[in-house]
Amino acid sequence: MGLTIRKILANVQNGTIRVPAFQRGFVWDTERVAYLMDSIYKEFPYGALILWRTKEKLTHERHLGPFQLPDVEPDYPIDYVLDGQQRLTSIFGVFQTELDPVDTTPWPAVYFDMSAEAVLQESQFVCPNPEDVDLDRHFPLGTFFDVTAYRKATSGLTTEQAELIDGVQWD
Repeated sequence: MGLTIRKILANVQNGTIRVPAFQRGFVWDTERVAYLMDSIYKEFPYGALILWRTKEKLTHERHLGPFQLPDVEPDYPIDYVLDGQQRLTSIFGVFQTELDPVDTTPWPAVYFDMSAEAVLQESQFVCPNPEDVDLDRHFPLGTFFDVTAYRKATSGLTTEQAELIDGVQWD
């Protein structure tokens, strides 16, 4: 089944995609998350998401990285992540705006570097420290699926920057 980023966000937020306890915890660092965004943007192969669909809720589950997943309605099918949990957590963490992390470690913000040269070997996605973010250069990916935040983030861009960001948008 093909899932768009928008569908992944919705399914995680409504509790129908879950992580079984036998999966390891989230281990990717911020650089690896940014490289995944770059691979998706450049349409490089970046792996699969293998899900097991069942109506049986497992007794032991894990958070999706730092995000506690909501309960699902009884008898509603659940898709448990068998492979791709690091990628799924990264995608969800970058784009979701509904859930706050449950631990004290904030989720890293990923930005598209509008000033970076567009070359295949270099990433245009970065995770700068908050004090190093320059909104004339760094566009926050976390606004892509939040209409109000996206409108605010694009309001001060030049026409060229806005067209560049329009080309980065995902479904």
